[in-house]
Amino acid sequence: VPLADQILVRRARPALSGTVYKYVDFYLRPDFGQGTTVLYEAYMQLNYFSRANLRVGKFKPPVGLERLQSDDDTSFIERGLPTLLVPSRDIGYQVSGDVVKQRVSYTVGVFNGVPDNSLSDTSPSDHRDYAARIFLTPFLPDTKSPLNGLGFGIGASSGNDDGIALPSYKTFGQNTFFSFASGVTAMGHRTRLAPQGYYYNGPFGLFAEYTVAEEGLQKGTLRRDIAFRAWQVQASYLLTGDKKVFTTLTPRKNFDPKNHGWGAVELAVRTGDFSVERGFFDYGFGTVATSPRTAREWVGGVNWYLNRALRISLDYGNTNFGGGATAALGGNRPTERALLQRFQINF
Repeated sequence: VPLADQILVRRARPALSGTVYKYVDFYLRPDFGQGTTVLYEAYMQLNYFSRANLRVGKFKPPVGLERLQSDDDTSFIERGLPTLLVPSRDIGYQVSGDVVKQRVSYTVGVFNGVPDNSLSDTSPSDHRDYAARIFLTPFLPDTKSPLNGLGFGIGASSGNDDGIALPSYKTFGQNTFFSFASGVTAMGHRTRLAPQGYYYNGPFGLFAEYTVAEEGLQKGTLRRDIAFRAWQVQASYLLTGDKKVFTTLTPRKNFDPKNHGWGAVELAVRTGDFSVERGFFDYGFGTVATSPRTAREWVGGVNWYLNRALRISLDYGNTNFGGGATAALGGNRPTERALLQRFQINF
């Protein structure tokens, strides 16, 4: 099926943030994109104890690395396949801080529980989801070390998924490619494990993560735990010699041609894979005629940072599938080829 060629406001997320009485931060971020109104984040954080910052409200649980990266700072217009398996935003509370200043950080939290790559303002049951993450940047704050841009860690979550809606997995082109059989519900236990890391050195950036999510599913009287897996590797290079970082990139020279300033130009590539274990089909939770066993994507992109706030991006993505169609159609869902362009302003 040909993809829709459209112009849309993908995200419109004005943020309101500040600090009250020195130690209490607040953050509020709705989204008005795509003709809907959704409260994405709304939380407060007490920063009085440097090793134990308390956050309460709706925010990103500490699991996936790319999910924890701001939408404004990712190297690609749409996120990679591992992000499909981690929560987007959830309501709860967490404690975070540095075990060793700037070198070892931790986060632990308790949340309502949401579908993979989703968010919710309700609690589906009286069960809770528990999440934790530890991340190391062992060569900070040594600015002279070539390894000071190295970071690695692991995120995890565990909890009961009774009553939680089934997830929707989407391609780079934002088309749903995976579906569950009629009568299937989330029931039982869900665990996620997400090893992750990055390395930045001058204009070069390398980013990788792997996520496995084992989720309890039920159909009739049959209940089984099914594993979903995804990984991705990204590489990027700033042609203008600017410094690549995990957070917001600031060009050395803003766009100002009269004064020989053109901003920063970045090339980026990404590959990744999504798969589901065979038991998903053997137990009747889905059929290979409608849900592929695997999806493999390749994405290339160009980013032009005119200044710290304004960015223009162009990405091309190719996604191949193993399964997802009837034998009459060749057995494999047709390859998706998508060209995405974005104008982004962040202030």
